[in-house]
Amino acid sequence: MLLESLFIVRGGFWGEEYEFKLLFAIVAISITILDWKWKDRKDYLWVFLTGAIFWTSVELMLHLTGVRDMPNRYLFGVEIPIWVSVPMQGLSEGVSVGIMGLFITDLYLDKEMRKYSIITFLAVITGMALVMFSHGIYIPNVGGKVPSRREVFPLWSLLIPVLVSPAIYWFIKTDSESRKRGFYMFITMFILGCIWYLFYWLSGQRWVEIGTKNPDGIYSNLRRADLVIEFSVILYNAVVEIALIYMPFLAIPYLCGLIQQK
Repeated sequence: MLLESLFIVRGGFWGEEYEFKLLFAIVAISITILDWKWKDRKDYLWVFLTGAIFWTSVELMLHLTGVRDMPNRYLFGVEIPIWVSVPMQGLSEGVSVGIMGLFITDLYLDKEMRKYSIITFLAVITGMALVMFSHGIYIPNVGGKVPSRREVFPLWSLLIPVLVSPAIYWFIKTDSESRKRGFYMFITMFILGCIWYLFYWLSGQRWVEIGTKNPDGIYSNLRRADLVIEFSVILYNAVVEIALIYMPFLAIPYLCGLIQQK
């Protein structure tokens, strides 16, 4: 066990079918346009563009270094190349979460619109459930062929403090109103992340394995981790790989003066 690794595994359809990823990207674009026209501001546009560049770059790095191995990628039954799939992952798995987290946050911070934040939050949870369970419940193919298998703590995770440093710096230096906005966005993304991963896990499409990846890329002695480890990984993913690492989407536009402080 001491010399073995933890692997987060994607089973089912989410790891290789991109129709819902496209839908998530469209939702993010729609919210961005809605806020632009409704509030007459470009906050969401800058968050969208920053997130798209930031997370697409991260996804590309994961693919090129072999950390994220997703050999099968289909959109409406047609296999798509990596130069299409990576930006779609950047938009659907990164930008859409940041945009939705900010949208719910802004609704909540406006006392007159607070009830709509709750309605939106519940609608998002319902939508996530419908997506995750749209193909039924899978039986995890532990140790077998799956759409994606990666280490929970790969070498690249050492870069996480660097990636989130703009958000930490901004959070310390910004004004109280902007800090409050960022804090609530963080909490919202964390909660959404936990619920998303819970649905993912309940639908049999996400689990954790223990084993070894040999130098030749072949896995050995793979078996499923116990519940304590799996839920610990879910919490880690929600805190670090969603809420924390997506915060630069908001922080960088603030630091660049693209979003004005209150």
